[in-house]
Amino acid sequence: MHPPPPPSEPSFSPWRRLAIGGSVLLATASVLALAFMANYLAHHYAPRWYFGAAGDHRLSPLTRGALEGLTNHIRITVFFDRQHPVYPSVRALLREYAAASPRLTIEEIDFTTNPAAAQAFRLRVPFTLDENDPALVLFESGGRSKVVPARDLRDYDTAALIRGEPEAHPVAFKGELLFTSAINAVCEGSRRRVFFLEGHREHDFRSDAPQTGYRHLASLLEEDHIDVAGLSLAGRDDVPAECELLVIAGPQDPLTPGELSAIDRYLRRGGRLLVLFQHRSHTGLERLLADWGVDVADTLVLDAENSDRAILIVTRFGNHPVTRPLGGSRLYLLLPRAVQARRLPNILGAPARIEPLLRTGSNGVAVSTFVGGAHRFGPDDPQGEIPLAVAVERGALPGVAASLGTTRIVVVGESSFLANQLIQFVGGNRHFATSAINWLLDRSHLLGGIQPAPIRTYQVVMTPAEQHMIRLLLLVALPGGALAFGFLVWWRRH
Repeated sequence: MHPPPPPSEPSFSPWRRLAIGGSVLLATASVLALAFMANYLAHHYAPRWYFGAAGDHRLSPLTRGALEGLTNHIRITVFFDRQHPVYPSVRALLREYAAASPRLTIEEIDFTTNPAAAQAFRLRVPFTLDENDPALVLFESGGRSKVVPARDLRDYDTAALIRGEPEAHPVAFKGELLFTSAINAVCEGSRRRVFFLEGHREHDFRSDAPQTGYRHLASLLEEDHIDVAGLSLAGRDDVPAECELLVIAGPQDPLTPGELSAIDRYLRRGGRLLVLFQHRSHTGLERLLADWGVDVADTLVLDAENSDRAILIVTRFGNHPVTRPLGGSRLYLLLPRAVQARRLPNILGAPARIEPLLRTGSNGVAVSTFVGGAHRFGPDDPQGEIPLAVAVERGALPGVAASLGTTRIVVVGESSFLANQLIQFVGGNRHFATSAINWLLDRSHLLGGIQPAPIRTYQVVMTPAEQHMIRLLLLVALPGGALAFGFLVWWRRH
């Protein structure tokens, strides 16, 4: 018999096993710590990379600054049919907003596949949806709301319709501009006050008339957290102190000397004024505005290269806060008058800036001769780029309280372009109105710095021979190759 083998010693001593167990625990703890730190950094400092068309939805510094300064919680409701052509851009852009701020809550309602939620949404909102295109994005915060309809989110090449093409193609997506403005609007404090002058056959802000009513403009202002009211200066010595902006929308009858004096006193103490003129009207405002650096001529501005019948299409804008957000837009004006900025270094002893906002193309003409209701070209009629709108900003007088602010005036030689029909269906007219009013009210956080994102379209152009080759490839080569491969497999098996 062989002697029994000596007892084997343990492979690892207790201390060795303890060291190995400690190493495993330390490694596990290290992995968990690294995972926690990676998740923390990803949540709070998530980098984002953009490739190709995704870069079109990258947020601008102005939007990022607005989102970082948010203190209110904002609820965003995307009320869209997911087959809507604008929906993919809306969804991609709002993802960027949600990634930039935790104070945004986004809810999506597809009104085609979820009729119950759509009906509950219709009952909850205090406005009537457009049945032709009910798609919209609703921003809510602290009892305030702002609607961005789907029709406002794109700019279209309306010149294509003039060229005889069957439809206008989208050229720009303005989601960031409108979404950031909506966020700022619902976070704003007290409501602003805007008065419309009455008593001289002006456009009625309560009227639904397509060509003369201003009901749609008033609705836009109310959605922007602005109260709208009428104002008659008959028997009054001054404009009310609570008036933050006075709108004079296309008066047809002259204003009395007392009314003009009241408006002038209002401007001298830092008032804000939006004046829109009608064709061939004489109201006395022309003399008042001349003292403030604006000449309004009794003319008819024509531009054959940029017109569709009686409508003048404006695509040239000045470098001003009112018009910077309008890049790529088009304004439609009906029988406009020339509005010229005078070169005045100061007004009433205070420094002034007087700048043109809109102008025609290089072949415009301002006709000043009218016979029997018709216009006649004259050799002295100004030609070239004719100005159509002017902005005036006058600093406060020395010694006057800074709280009165500065005087701001916007003058446009046309008023029908903000009536219900045009402002509702022409995005450029609507955006000019909101931009001008925001500048007049000194709501700089709702102004430019955000440019529309271009909509890229791609077109494949092939010759008839190339089209024939594609047909052969798709209808013969590919199916034939599959059949040939199947036949080869069958033959090999047999």
